[in-house]
Amino acid sequence: METSLFTTLMKAYWKTAVVIVLAAALAWWIEGLRWDADVSKRNEAHTTELKKQSDQAVIDLTNQKKRTEAAQTALAALDAKHTKELADEQAKNDRLRADVDAGTRRVRIAAANLATCELVGNSITGTGGVGDAAQIELSGAGGRAVLDLRASAIKDGEVIKYLQGYVAEAQKRFKIN
Repeated sequence: METSLFTTLMKAYWKTAVVIVLAAALAWWIEGLRWDADVSKRNEAHTTELKKQSDQAVIDLTNQKKRTEAAQTALAALDAKHTKELADEQAKNDRLRADVDAGTRRVRIAAANLATCELVGNSITGTGGVGDAAQIELSGAGGRAVLDLRASAIKDGEVIKYLQGYVAEAQKRFKIN
């Protein structure tokens, strides 16, 4: 009987059932179109955002490369400057050493009282200067030793100036605190 009731209902309402099935299929199809349109719109927005981020990354990378190249150029200039200064000082020291070796110059050291930080004069009281200080003349070997110490001190001073300049330039260019 149930089958006959179902069959009877289907015979009476088959047009309504077909319309309901067709309406459901149409609604399903329209919703699918909406879904596809929404997904497509979101994909497009996502692609646009990724492109924007990619373009900004290229710009940032290019700017960083320019800053790095500028810093390297500045550091190379700083290196060249200090290398030239060091070479000039070494050449000056070599000329002094050659003059001492040739006997055309002598190395003299002003005597100083290290306890009072005053130059030792030739027993004249009052304000002292280098001109009235007692002087010690060194032998050629002693003069060369003093000039070697001078060259070493100059080289160390130039290296320190170079490194300080390098650090200052690096801090300025790369914003290091």
